[in-house]
Amino acid sequence: MTCYVAHVTQKVLATGGAAVDRAALRIMEGLFLAGGSPNAPHRDAQQSRAVDIYAAPELLADPASFYATPSAPSHVEVLRRRGPRRRIRWRSNYRAWDPAYQARLDGYERNGFAHAELLRHDIPGTPTVVCVHSWVTDVYALQRVLFGARALYAAGYDVAMPMLPFHGPRTPRGVLVGGQLFPGTSPQRTNEGFGQAVWDVRGLIAHLRETGSGPVGVMGMSLGGCMSALLASLDGDLAFSVPMIPLVSFGDLLWTHGRGRPERKRAEARGVTLELLRDVYGVHSPLRHTPKIPPSRRMLVAGAGDRVCLPSEVNRLWEHWDRPRIHWFPGGHLLHFGRGRCFREVRAFIDDAVSRSSGETAAPAAGADPRR
Repeated sequence: MTCYVAHVTQKVLATGGAAVDRAALRIMEGLFLAGGSPNAPHRDAQQSRAVDIYAAPELLADPASFYATPSAPSHVEVLRRRGPRRRIRWRSNYRAWDPAYQARLDGYERNGFAHAELLRHDIPGTPTVVCVHSWVTDVYALQRVLFGARALYAAGYDVAMPMLPFHGPRTPRGVLVGGQLFPGTSPQRTNEGFGQAVWDVRGLIAHLRETGSGPVGVMGMSLGGCMSALLASLDGDLAFSVPMIPLVSFGDLLWTHGRGRPERKRAEARGVTLELLRDVYGVHSPLRHTPKIPPSRRMLVAGAGDRVCLPSEVNRLWEHWDRPRIHWFPGGHLLHFGRGRCFREVRAFIDDAVSRSSGETAAPAAGADPRR
């Protein structure tokens, strides 16, 4: 009887999470399209070039070549410091894969600086959890809550929260809200935005390692989940990767959520197909990349009622990743029921993964006093 009640409860919570997601999708779609209509006449040439550049045979064969390896930034400026918390910025110095887009990218002056908030102990060798935020959640205070940053810090971990391109202090002037432009309806800005995001996060990781961090791992939600999955295929030295409710394929996301919409009908009339979208946006789909860290250092978190990043998409990544540990919570993309249990499982996984990556002494003691 108890098992039956638990099953019904889980199903009700998943249904409730799905209902909230469906209601929120209309707002999210409106914000996404506020970045410009994908079917505007001036977009034809851009989209044609995007197919030639990002769906080129050599890039389809080796999507990892899209991502150059950055060194640690030469100068990191501390903008604010309060106790263990500090906010930093540095020049991104990202160079676009498509050289014709570089001038446009340089025009976004604020986006040319990468930003992050750090919570660091004054103890060399402390492991670091890099937390990559989701779309439009570009407020550090909100990110600290969503990732349980204070609990991670109290447990003995350093925490780093990088700001994604076109979000927060990187939002261009005149834009309605952070994230309106990335990811967006422009294939160039979207693909180069992913390229810049990976470049900046890897630059931050190089800085952390250079300044005394112990093992470094990544976790991210939604858009940030895609980033953390990508990083697992680009940096073999990561201690762990935990994509949570991850975006798995931007092409599939556009196709699925465009069903029945006039934008998709017009695109189909012009010859756009799901396969074409998958190819154009394939450079940042983790399904096109091979992980460099073993399955024991990978974990997925998904919502049973998620109607934004669908459970079927997470299952595709789970299969592609050789079925690593996965935790399903009874909620949707926005409502995370069972959050306490979920983060306990993630914490246990991170503790174990850090131990596996560098020996038992690297893992922080449970309940470690961060003031010590």
